[in-house]
Amino acid sequence: MKLIDEAFSFWRNQSVNFKLMLFRNAILTLFNNLTAQYTSIYIRKLGATPQDISYLESAASFVTMILAIPAGLVIDRVKSIRKLYIMGGLISLPISLLKGLSTSFQMFFTTRMWESITTRFYWPTIEIIQISSITNRDRVKGLVTSNMFISTLGLVAPLIAAYIITSLGGLENVDSYRPLFYIQFIASFFIYIIIVWKLKEPEMKRSQIDLNIFQNFKEMFREVPGLKWILLLNCVNTFFMQMRFPLIQIYFYEIKNADAYILGLQSTVATAVSLILSVPMGSLTDRVGRRKMAYLSQIVFAICVLMPILTPSTNPEFLLLYNFFSAMGSSMEVGWFAFIQEYIPLEMRGRWAGISTMMTALIGIPAPLIGGIIWNINPDYHWYLGFVYYLFIAIPLMLMIPENNNNNVN
Repeated sequence: MKLIDEAFSFWRNQSVNFKLMLFRNAILTLFNNLTAQYTSIYIRKLGATPQDISYLESAASFVTMILAIPAGLVIDRVKSIRKLYIMGGLISLPISLLKGLSTSFQMFFTTRMWESITTRFYWPTIEIIQISSITNRDRVKGLVTSNMFISTLGLVAPLIAAYIITSLGGLENVDSYRPLFYIQFIASFFIYIIIVWKLKEPEMKRSQIDLNIFQNFKEMFREVPGLKWILLLNCVNTFFMQMRFPLIQIYFYEIKNADAYILGLQSTVATAVSLILSVPMGSLTDRVGRRKMAYLSQIVFAICVLMPILTPSTNPEFLLLYNFFSAMGSSMEVGWFAFIQEYIPLEMRGRWAGISTMMTALIGIPAPLIGGIIWNINPDYHWYLGFVYYLFIAIPLMLMIPENNNNNVN
């Protein structure tokens, strides 16, 4: 009873924006999970090669890089984050519909570029609204609550998607995937209406911004020196992730012979593990410390990336171990996300989003292309490189980030 009472007390004390964004994220995660496991395979069925998919992600990173700085300055200078969020959400609405209507890789490519443009102005506002809606004291508990709620709703979506795809002709039929995007579009439309109706302007202080871009970033790194190490970690992480990320589902489908239900179960297993571990990992993080748990999570991720290599193509069900360890590592990292959120002052969020996005997008241009080259040599090499990254690069970089002595979010 005490646990239930504490949960209700925590919920009552939270802002309208926190509850609203939790609702938004949960519902959209439910419907986004319909397509998450199948998008790369859908693109393949539209006529793309693995190299084409790598080019697509490189082009998206190039667009993101070009817009990163202007978008960051706009976000820091705009008078109403709420209005920018609403405008960005409206422009983003048709994207899922257009993906479903795509009849060629070229049409999907154009839609993906549109998505990259709108995302630059849209997603940082979501982050600002979420961070400003909860206090530092409640941040880990808020992230755990969000993960639990989102995970609960996300459990069934992948299996529903697997059933729809199988009923309409299976993974080989390109038209089997289209209804998933249509359902996603309808859900996004209704969620957008509710958000526009209820969302309040986030409370945050504004700083005077010098239009000299380089001076801006120099000041930002001077005020919060640890941001340099966070930026380096983000860039290195992006490089290793972007090399393999666009081709993961293709690897499972073409190399390990996973069918629609295995692909769907992968997401369901990950969601179930997140749901089960969210609360205990959040409590353990509070006792052990955010940083120590984050270091341990990298070891779990290292084990995770070995699972696809060890899975025989005759038994693709063993791929579920990859998702088990991936979700476990993510649950252990929740304190690290809170640590990073508190590290960056809200008044710097736009500029930070600009410089970090520009740098990670710059890294994201060659990474998928290099990933495509590695695919042609041996697809297994992607996973070996991931193992090296988590154990021998990520942990040392995390150790270099100094403690943050300021409470940046009130």
